[in-house]
Amino acid sequence: MAVDAQDVRLLREKTGAGIMDCKKALIESNGNFDRAVKYLREKGLAEAKKRSGREAREGKIEVAYSPGRDEVLMVEVNCETDFVSRTDKYNSFVREVAETLLKKGTDSIASVPEEVQTRVKEAGAIFGENIILRKLARFRKTDQQRSILGSYIHLDGRVGVIVEFIADVEKPSQNKDLGDFMKNITLQIASMGPVSVSREDLPRDLLEEQREIFMKQARESGKPEKILEKIVSGRMEKFFSESCLLEQKYVKDTSITVGKYLNDVESMINGKVQVKRFARFKLGEE
Repeated sequence: MAVDAQDVRLLREKTGAGIMDCKKALIESNGNFDRAVKYLREKGLAEAKKRSGREAREGKIEVAYSPGRDEVLMVEVNCETDFVSRTDKYNSFVREVAETLLKKGTDSIASVPEEVQTRVKEAGAIFGENIILRKLARFRKTDQQRSILGSYIHLDGRVGVIVEFIADVEKPSQNKDLGDFMKNITLQIASMGPVSVSREDLPRDLLEEQREIFMKQARESGKPEKILEKIVSGRMEKFFSESCLLEQKYVKDTSITVGKYLNDVESMINGKVQVKRFARFKLGEE
C-alpha cells in the first residue's frame, strides 16, 4: 500500500523511530496511525529484551531542580557507546527523564514509574543500544529557611554531585563568599570522591571491614603483635583523610583540609555553615 509522507513524518516525531521503521509500521497497520504507534512500541520493547544483556557503561548524568529549588534530583542513564551519549538527541532524552522523575516525586530506582521504564525501553529502539536507568538520588530541603541545594556536573556528564548545605547567615543567596564556598565544595566532591562528610557518618560495617583488612595486612607483614594495633590505627587515620570530606586536603589549597577551609569561610561570613549531605555519581560505577 502507498504510505502518506505526512503520516511518516508525524509518526517519526511522536515515536522517534527511523523513517523506514515508520513506513513499515504504517504498512503493517494498513495506514492506521494509532496501530502504527503501538506496532513501533511493541517492536521496540521486543528488541530491548535482546539488547538487555549488552554492557552499557557510557551515557550521561543529569540534574534537575524543582521551580523553587526546594528539591534536586540526579539521575544516571547509560548507553553502550560514547558516540550515542554525545548526541544532542540523547542528552535531550536524559534531561527529559530527569525532569519527569522530578515531577513524579520519584525517590529511588525501585520506585521509577512504569511509564518512565517503558520510555527508557523504547529509547533502546531509537538509539539502537541497550539503555539503562542505573542510578537516582533526590534531595528535598530539610530546613526551608536555612537549606541550600547545590550541584555540579563534571566532564560533560561523566561525574555528578548534589549537595545540601545548611547556612546560618543573612541573605545567603546574596553572599558571594558563601556562594564560592558551595561551588568549591561540589567541585571537591566531584574531584576527590569522598565517601562521607565526616568520619562519624561512615557506615559501621564499612569501618569494621576496613579495619579487618588493615589488620590482616599488618599481620601478613610479619610485624610484632604488640605494634599491630598502632599500625592499623595509622592506616585508619589515612583512610579517614582520604574518605571523609572534611578531612580531605582541599583541592585548591592542599596545605589545608576542607574542614579548615570551612572554618575560614565561617569567619569571613560571620555565620555557621554545614555540609549536611551529598550524593556523587561516576558514570558506569555500581
